[in-house]
Amino acid sequence: MISKEEKKYTYTVLIERISAMIRTGELVPGNRLPPERKLAEMFGVSRNSLRQAFQALAERGIIESRQGDGTYLLTAIETPLTSDAIADAISEQSGLLHEIVEFRRIVEPQLTALAARRITPEALDRLKIVVCDQQRALTAGRDADGFDAEFHQLLAESAGNRVLSKVMATIQSIVNESRSIWLQSSERRLASVEGHLRIIDALEARDTETARLAMRDHIAEIEQHIFGEQQQEPE
Repeated sequence: MISKEEKKYTYTVLIERISAMIRTGELVPGNRLPPERKLAEMFGVSRNSLRQAFQALAERGIIESRQGDGTYLLTAIETPLTSDAIADAISEQSGLLHEIVEFRRIVEPQLTALAARRITPEALDRLKIVVCDQQRALTAGRDADGFDAEFHQLLAESAGNRVLSKVMATIQSIVNESRSIWLQSSERRLASVEGHLRIIDALEARDTETARLAMRDHIAEIEQHIFGEQQQEPE
């Protein structure tokens, strides 16, 4: 995990550089920011750190990401945003994300193994439709993140355990924090579709162990895209 001091540094860099662009007239409220990759290079920070800092800025109404249209500056940055309280908020957000991914690593692989034994042909067809819709939306440049959440909820329902299904539905808003637009990238969205297809193959084969491993690898890949790291679980 990136240290608190590193997060403070990342946030300070973003504040200072964006403020400088405003002072020089390079950027005014309403302008679209440069692409993520270019900003990361300009600011000398990782793209993962940039996304987490952007999420904190977005929550405070400073910037806004518009699906398929980039990130926009909504208002000038005020001095109080450089306080330790904001850096603490970023650190807390990162901690929550790690815990969400940890929860998913614990629960979803076993849930998927259950689904491999119990899923009905009708439920399997619904999952295939959702992934097809996800893939089409991704190809068309539309928001596909809702299909990701729908896939995992349908999978939970297919495990044939009402408690698991209700738990996953109840905590959906918490789990969706790991699907925030600020943590997304074209690479992650493509990896999501590919991971879902591997899971469907295992479900169709009724192979519980392959299904469990497919979900384990899928969650590990999510972790890699969010944090630039992953933790392998023992076999």
